Amino acid sequence: MRYFSYLAACILICGASTVAQDRAPQFTDYPARVVRARKSAKVQIQSTPDTVCFRTMLRKVSREGQLFAGHYAVGYWGCGTCLRLGIVDLINGRAYVTPFEASSAQGIIKVKANSRLLIIDDAERADPSWYYLWTGRHLLDIDSGGKVAHREREREFLRCSKKTRF
Repeated sequence: MRYFSYLAACILICGASTVAQDRAPQFTDYPARVVRARKSAKVQIQSTPDTVCFRTMLRKVSREGQLFAGHYAVGYWGCGTCLRLGIVDLINGRAYVTPFEASSAQGIIKVKANSRLLIIDDAERADPSWYYLWTGRHLLDIDSGGKVAHREREREFLRCSKKTRF
């Protein structure tokens, strides 16, 4: 009987830790201090190699994007079969565009002003949610166990050229 009780306790403890590891990231897990910033900061078009090609969309994000991670605006636009994200710092105008495909055109982006977590829900995928942590310069993948990638995903698109601007 004592052996059975010990075995049952081990199974419960191991099962509880497995469930805890598979907990989806929450906005409260990645807090950000909200700083008052004005909308439509002058966008720094030369912030990254990709931002110059999306200057019009980034200016729109600066004016109309959702407040995110304290003092950023985030928005998205379709690029054929994919979705590109743009993030603009509303204090200094620094801009960012994802170098990877974020989701299909059906994706829904969820953010909060007081969190650095960005969630993309895509009902068409078997694993419907993608989680990202905004570092101030990059979006890092967060896996289902809550582990944050050390680097941003590899580039999935060719670098933009002066001829391809949106």
